[in-house]
Parts: sequence; C-alpha cells; structure tokens
Amino acid sequence: MTLQQRQSHLIQQINQVSDENVLILIEEELSYHLKNKNAIELNEFDLSELIMLADEPDDKDTISEEEYRKATGKWRM
Repeated sequence: MTLQQRQSHLIQQINQVSDENVLILIEEELSYHLKNKNAIELNEFDLSELIMLADEPDDKDTISEEEYRKATGKWRM
C-alpha cells in the first residue's frame, strides 16, 4: 500500500467514526506521534529485548529470606 493509499484509507475510516471520544483518542495519538517524530527509534533486536524485559515477572530476581541468610552467612564468619 502506498503512502497516499494509506492516507486515503485512514481518512475514510475517520470519516466513518461517529463517536466523539474515539476521535479525541485518535487526535491525541496523532498529536503525540507528530510531536515526537524525532524520538529515538529502536531496532528490531532492541525492541524485542525491551518487550521481553517488560514481560518478565516483577519478582523474577527475588529470593527468600532463608536463601538470603545462606548467601550472606559467609560474610558473617
């Protein structure tokens, strides 16, 4: 799809929207992306790594108190 075809398609879709809230959301998204068009873009590898890190559980690197005591017990000797 060419750029002009894509623009025409989007205009047609927007013209079909009758909910003002949806139009507000579209306008906010478009404004955000137009203002931030010079933002740093990630390559495929960095983007996939970022998504992978975001999907990790929050407690992935958490250990129990017992494991902590065993690990730090050597320091107390």
